[in-house]
Amino acid sequence: MTVDHPTANTIPHPVLFNAWKHHAGWVRGRIAAAAAGSEAGLKQLADEVVVCGTKLMDFYTGVLSPWELGERVVEHLRAKGKLDHAIYKPWVESHDGYVMLDLPDDGSRWVLRLGDEAGRYVHLHTARYSPHSLRVQGITLKTAILANALALARGLPFADLPTLNEARELFLDLPPVAKMTDDGGVGEVVRLLRAG
Repeated sequence: MTVDHPTANTIPHPVLFNAWKHHAGWVRGRIAAAAAGSEAGLKQLADEVVVCGTKLMDFYTGVLSPWELGERVVEHLRAKGKLDHAIYKPWVESHDGYVMLDLPDDGSRWVLRLGDEAGRYVHLHTARYSPHSLRVQGITLKTAILANALALARGLPFADLPTLNEARELFLDLPPVAKMTDDGGVGEVVRLLRAG
C-alpha cells in the first residue's frame, strides 16, 4: 500500500507539490488550524513539520493557492501536449531533468521535475529566486511555523523571541537563538507566516 504525500490533496493530479516546503499561504492555514487544536494540535504540527527537512528551499509567498498552481501547470502542459506521462517523462529528461515554467498570473517561476510517486509524476518546485518567493533553511521554516502556532494558541499577537525559543526547545530540541534576524532569517519568516 502506498501512502499519499502529506499535502497530496492540496493540488490536482498528476502534480506532486510539497506545500510544507513551498507554499506560505497553505502553511499559514495549517498553523491556524493547529493552534485551534491547543496542545494536541501543536504536537501534531510538530510531527508534521518533519517533512520540511533541513535544506535550503524556495518558498512561494504569492496569492495563488496550491490548487490554483496545480491547475495552471496542468493547463500549460495540456496546451503544450506534454501532460501525458509517456510524453512528459522523456521531455523532462531531455532537458537535464527539469523544465522551467513562468506563470503569467503573477510572474512566479516554477521548476517541473519528474515525480516518483504513483500517479503524481509532475513534481513542482518554486524556482530559485522566483518573484514572490523567499529562500529559507528547513530549520528556520520549522522554527517559524511552531513559534507562530505556539503564540497563536496562547492568544499572543505575535511570536516574540521568548516564544520562538520556547518552541525550539519544546518541539525541535534545538538551542535558543539570540535574536530574530531579517533578510531570510527567522524573524522574516515568522512575520511572513503570522496566521492570526
